[in-house]
Amino acid sequence: MNDIPYKAFLRIITRQSLPGFVVALIMLASMPAPALSRIIDGVAIIVNRDAVLVSEINAAMLPLAQEYRAKYGGDELKEKMAELRETIIKQAVETKLILQVAKTNGIVADDNEVDKRIDAVNRRFPSEAEFSLALEAKGLTPREYREQVIEQVLVQETIKRVLGSQIDVREDEIEQYYETHPDEFNTRPMVKLAQIFLKLPASAAAEDVEETRQRAERLRAQIEDGMDFGELAEKHSEGPYREKKGVIGVIGPEEILPELEKTAFGLESGEISPVVQTPYGFHLLKALEARQPRKIEFEEAR
Repeated sequence: MNDIPYKAFLRIITRQSLPGFVVALIMLASMPAPALSRIIDGVAIIVNRDAVLVSEINAAMLPLAQEYRAKYGGDELKEKMAELRETIIKQAVETKLILQVAKTNGIVADDNEVDKRIDAVNRRFPSEAEFSLALEAKGLTPREYREQVIEQVLVQETIKRVLGSQIDVREDEIEQYYETHPDEFNTRPMVKLAQIFLKLPASAAAEDVEETRQRAERLRAQIEDGMDFGELAEKHSEGPYREKKGVIGVIGPEEILPELEKTAFGLESGEISPVVQTPYGFHLLKALEARQPRKIEFEEAR
């Protein structure tokens, strides 16, 4: 979500008269970014009776904040971080408001849909342990992650069932937002990835580690000599995608182990990675299709 639905939701939910909303939210929405940031940095946001904690805002900022620190510096970094914080704050308010609409209308998340989404992400990792490690890296417990997915399902279902038909966005609002938020219309790098994974127990002796490494290197040499990656994955991989010839699917930078991220997103389409070791074993990656970041044109973005 962004400023456009934010304004639309403001109009819609105001008409629905959620108690205690109008004055507090209009004050927040009309404040300039520096003032808004100072207030939010000091206290939690209260949206009716629901609180948004400072820690939640900081956690939501983290992925893009890391990217910004690598890309910008000095005053430009400060400006970008202030803009990011303002955007996250507005998104947090939007989410709380929509969840309140969901509660008012008796909408609940479908457990099967929640399980399906969690399972889809889980299956992108070679093991349950690696999935848990990725959650820990984001500061999440499995329960907290499930709660996040439940919120996502609720928000989408509420928009579809209650708010979707009421959103009225003017063309000039769309054009203005597109022109003033260029960073939001740059796509993230994505890669369709396949993997051969050779498992390594945590207690493996040094000679077992070396033997497994050599197995991985031999597999890579066979691929270089013309053997099919998928056939070798189906025969030798010890990961969950073995039956799919190692194909994981299309992923973004934060949907893979940190030890593999730089390698995976440094590959060109069709390229095979060197053997990479993680705490769980050895990995060979193939970029079936590397999708570089690009600027989304207006007609596509609108």
